[in-house]
Amino acid sequence: MPAGCTPSRRTVLGILAMAFAPVGQGLAQSQQTIRLNVPFSAGTGPDLLARILGEELRQRWNQPVIVENKPGASGMVAAGIVLNARDGHTLLVFGDSYVITPLVNSTVRVRAARDFKMVSTLSEGPIVLLAAPKAPFRDFAEFVSYVRANPGKVSYASSGIAGPQHLTGEYLSSELKLEMVHVPSRGGSQAVADLLASQLELAILGLGPTLPHIRSGALKALAVTTEKRIPQLPDTPTLAELGVKGFTVTQWFALAAASDTPDAVVDRLAKAVAVALDDAAVRQRYDEIGYAVATSSPAALTDKIRAEELRWKKLIDDRGLKIE
Repeated sequence: MPAGCTPSRRTVLGILAMAFAPVGQGLAQSQQTIRLNVPFSAGTGPDLLARILGEELRQRWNQPVIVENKPGASGMVAAGIVLNARDGHTLLVFGDSYVITPLVNSTVRVRAARDFKMVSTLSEGPIVLLAAPKAPFRDFAEFVSYVRANPGKVSYASSGIAGPQHLTGEYLSSELKLEMVHVPSRGGSQAVADLLASQLELAILGLGPTLPHIRSGALKALAVTTEKRIPQLPDTPTLAELGVKGFTVTQWFALAAASDTPDAVVDRLAKAVAVALDDAAVRQRYDEIGYAVATSSPAALTDKIRAEELRWKKLIDDRGLKIE
């Protein structure tokens, strides 16, 4: 196809049909139901991302695409369903915690890059440091000064143990010589509720569940963890701007298939997802819930995961965070 040309609807449908079909059989003929397994509860950020994607694919295919919420066991319930199905129609929507959790908890045996075929990232965005309404600090410098003056007395929420939010707090504690108490919540929405109620002073969370409260002024964004400032919060500085050099981190979600899925099928699927998420209406819907579309090749996503394994393993070892 010449550069700059937009693929026709027939071309897109052809790609999608080949992507999800068993080898040698077209999906349009098999009419198999596609299942997107999400290891998070309904209404959470990744669940909404999956439902937007699923609806877009359903309309393009004119066949069933079902999102199934399978939380539990640090994401291993959903992972087990996909690994056991191995049918080319049961897929996993997962997040960066799948990289970190096995490094922290030795009882978690599943490794993302080893046990699955990576398909594509779906979304990538910042982690935000947030002050509660009654917090005794209103900017990053005041936060650092207050924590240093009150070691061990400031608590921060994250959406759970062994995620990039938790490890961002551990990194800041190490880098800035801060003593804070981590309070893991049952998801970002619960952490936001606790912060709004000023049950703790600080939270380190993704943008999705926090953006409406930042825009309303209920919560104060102190910093973002990305390399550059983000369009949704143009007045919020990055950690690098604030003197925390060499540390950037994003929160991302992605799509994977069972490890024995043929490479040709995975490649076609990645291209199909890229076409679906390039739709302007889909991008707008992602943006409205505080997420940015980000797609990738299977190889690029695999490389990203392996690089993050090395990066987080060092911090986990240095901070003594392993659960044996």
